[in-house]
Amino acid sequence: MRTLLKSSARILLTLCLAAVALAGLPAVAGALAKAAAAQDPGLSLTATPSEVRYGESVRFAAHLAVPGAELSLSREGAGESSFTPVRTLVADAAGGATWTESSSGSATYRVEFAGDGAWAAASAEAVVTVRAKVSFSTSAGSKVDIGDRVNVKVSVAPVISAGSVDVQEWSEKAGSWDTLTTLTLDGQARAQWVWRPQDTGRHRLRARLAASASSPVAVSGVRSVRVYDSSDPYGVPDSYPHLILVDLSQYKLYYYEHGRVIRVFDCVLGRPSLPTPRGHFRIYAKDPDMYGAYGPRRLRYLGAYAVHGTNEPWLLNRWPRNYSHGCTRLSNEHILWLYDRVHVGTPVWNVP
Repeated sequence: MRTLLKSSARILLTLCLAAVALAGLPAVAGALAKAAAAQDPGLSLTATPSEVRYGESVRFAAHLAVPGAELSLSREGAGESSFTPVRTLVADAAGGATWTESSSGSATYRVEFAGDGAWAAASAEAVVTVRAKVSFSTSAGSKVDIGDRVNVKVSVAPVISAGSVDVQEWSEKAGSWDTLTTLTLDGQARAQWVWRPQDTGRHRLRARLAASASSPVAVSGVRSVRVYDSSDPYGVPDSYPHLILVDLSQYKLYYYEHGRVIRVFDCVLGRPSLPTPRGHFRIYAKDPDMYGAYGPRRLRYLGAYAVHGTNEPWLLNRWPRNYSHGCTRLSNEHILWLYDRVHVGTPVWNVP
């Protein structure tokens, strides 16, 4: 009898526990169903533009499928290890939120949605790269003489401690920027330098800031400085890429590039009865296959008048050298060199 009672008690206890478990199933099932119903809100964040210069504005746009949702915005600057809260936003009826930030430095922006019963929590990020602003100026006016003092000033924003900038000049020959000097920025991210140009012509200068953790490479605007030689008696401007000047009294041909004398050649000029014409002209034809008295090349600038080679090179050793029919004769070596460097339209100045 006792054994029968114990077995009945165990059966009764099992049935009670099962009843309790069955009673709790709807609640568990409801929780699981509720969790399964929490959908991804599709939160996104875009920054336009994603790369700017310091001080320029960036337009942000967040969007999710939850109208009126509350969003938290935070920011982690370059070199920082955590996000700092910035503001709270509320999505409009279409689930969008837009705002504008003034760029102060490269950073990652994060927008977060805490979620609710129907929508899962979500976050999205956008990276904004901010290029430092480099300002560059010179004291040069419209005309600078060789050796004149030119004050160069550079400033960088935002302030970069212990930084440095390169002052560079564009090289037409190399097709690249050459560094003239490297300046150390002071505590206010400023630097000065005195430049004394030694070559005539147009000089294009700029300042360059190397890349860092907070900014990619940054360059200033280009400053153009024209340098003259006041001792040049001919006053050749630097605006001409190429120019041929013949000094009739010296029997010399000067070849200029951007106001700078590149080469000087002895030449033979017109005899007294057929003088070489004075004035300003332009090359209107280039003849590559000449011979005899013209030498190998000819550059015509006024009717039959031209700069060409010669079959009488010994005349270049005499003085005065007025033996031609009015043309300017060079040695064959020199006309070959000059011919390859000038083009149709190059000015020819024949000066007294």
